[in-house]
Order: sequence, then C-alpha cells, then structure tokens
Amino acid sequence: MRNRKKGFTLIELLAVIVILAVIALIATASIISIINRAEKGALEDSAYGIIEAGNAFYINHVLPGSSDEGYERINFEILGGRFVNVKNKDEALEFKGSMPKTGKLQINANGDTAIAICSNKYCACKTVSETRVTVQKEDCEIDEETGEIGKRKDATPAGTVISFMGNNAPDGYLICDGATYNISEYPNLAELMKTEFGSYNYFGGDGTSTFAVPDLRGEFLRGTGTNSHVSRTGIQEGSGSAVGVHQRATVLTIIANTEQYLGFSPTKSGVTSSGWGSTYFDSDAAGRYNAGNGWIRLSGTRESTTNTYSNVATARPTNTSVLYCIKY
Repeated sequence: MRNRKKGFTLIELLAVIVILAVIALIATASIISIINRAEKGALEDSAYGIIEAGNAFYINHVLPGSSDEGYERINFEILGGRFVNVKNKDEALEFKGSMPKTGKLQINANGDTAIAICSNKYCACKTVSETRVTVQKEDCEIDEETGEIGKRKDATPAGTVISFMGNNAPDGYLICDGATYNISEYPNLAELMKTEFGSYNYFGGDGTSTFAVPDLRGEFLRGTGTNSHVSRTGIQEGSGSAVGVHQRATVLTIIANTEQYLGFSPTKSGVTSSGWGSTYFDSDAAGRYNAGNGWIRLSGTRESTTNTYSNVATARPTNTSVLYCIKY
C-alpha cells in the first residue's frame, strides 16, 4: 500500500486558527490589564510623592516661626507643567513621581492635605480627613472651602447658550423652546433672568414661582451692539438690539413687471410701475440685477407685464439646523 502524505485537514487548520485567536484575545486582555494597573500604580505613587512634598512645604513655610506663618490654607495647582503655589507661583513642589495631567493639592492650617490629580484614565483623590489615596476612573476636584473631594465642577456660567448637534439637551442644559420651569428647580438660571432683565418672567412664566427660557427655535442669533465694520460706500454695516430682544424679519415689498425689469422698495407698497423710477434693477444677460452698489442675482421666473406685488419676510442663507440650549 502507498503511504498517505501527512498534513492538516481544513477542519484541523481552522481549529488551530481559532485556538490562536483565543490565546491572542486572552493575551491582549492581560496586557491591557497590566498596563492599567501600572498606570494606576504610577498615579498613586505620584500622589503620595506630592503629599510628601506638601508636608515638607508645610514644615518649612507654615509652622509657627516659618516664613508664611498664619496661612489658613495653601493651594497648589499644576500650571505650565509645574505644581505651583497659587498665591506665589515662584514656589513649586519637587516630588517623586511623574507629573499628572491635571491636579491640585491643598494644605490647611493643621497640616492636613487634600489631593486630586488626574492622568488620561484615572484620578487619585484624598480628602483632608482621609489617610489613604483612592484611585478611581471618575473625575475629582477639591472643594477649596472644605478640602473635601467631589466631581469636577462645570465652570460654564448659567445663561450660556450653545448650539448642540442632537435632539435632546446635554446634562446641565435646557432646550431653548420657551418652556416654563419652576424657579426653585433652576435657581441659578432664574436669578440670571431677574438680574439681567429685571424680572423672572422676561421670557414667560408668572414671575413668582415660574420662569421661562427663551424660544430660539427657527431663529438665527445675532451679536448685540454696533460693530466697527463699514461698507465700501461708507455705510455702517452691523448692529444688533439689546441682549434678549427679539427682532422681526425685515419685510420687503417686491413688484415684478415686464421681462426687462424687477423692482423693489422697502417703503412703498401698492404703487404702479410708473411710481418706481430709479428703484428698478437693470438686468444683464446673466440674470443679475444692479441695485446701484453692485450686482445681485435674483431667482425665479420673470412675470408678464401685469404688475404683481408680494411681501418677502426674510432672506434665508444656506443653513443647517441645530438645537439651541441654555445652561442652568
């Protein structure tokens, strides 16, 4: 009998590939776990190194007889790649470990320390009443009044309006749809309304227990005040009403007659073509119309010799809709 040539069958080959893939997945998970533990350990070591440096600073600067005797508390923060004293940026902590991405250290008058430092993935935190550092995935921040640790505070002021590419308001914001809310539920935003506009119910609500957010649906926002831009003909180009004032669209009366002319006037309505005179736009072969200060292009079909009138409420540029939201 002829000897059969030894080799892998297709099923055996597939089985080997599957086994190798499982091993790779296990190895990858193990490697990631090792990297995460190393990052957490390095951050924890840095936290203790910073605390040790803070204790040394306290002994040399805060204890009775030291140069800064009488400090109630001292705050250190990472600025420009250095862990510096917020009140005296020439004083910086030298510590064992790597510099965190962000961080703060507080030392109170008794020498107790609170720390909150963060890397890309983790934060190391300790309050003034704790002795051990905790490493966690959540952001943490020091309350400068109490030395306690909480989640990082959002410094965005109430009343900030954002354009959000979504159908629901993000955390900390309300949709600008004119809705009414209880003053007690959103006191910061309600107080802003009263401070800026003189009453809680400037945009709606009863002004006693409820207030309303502005209704910005379908609106373009515009800067308040008068800018410094001047057109080529010397006309001041930009101005806006006071903050919070809604302005209606400009209404233009348009008349179209004959195949040669299309005229408009923002102040006249219901007049015959003979009353327009120089308000006509002369058209060129490209279908553009000269208003005296340059060429513009008007779309649409030219009318017959019969005069027609219409009011145009807005001139709409190309646009994409977003959700306007206000910070509370």
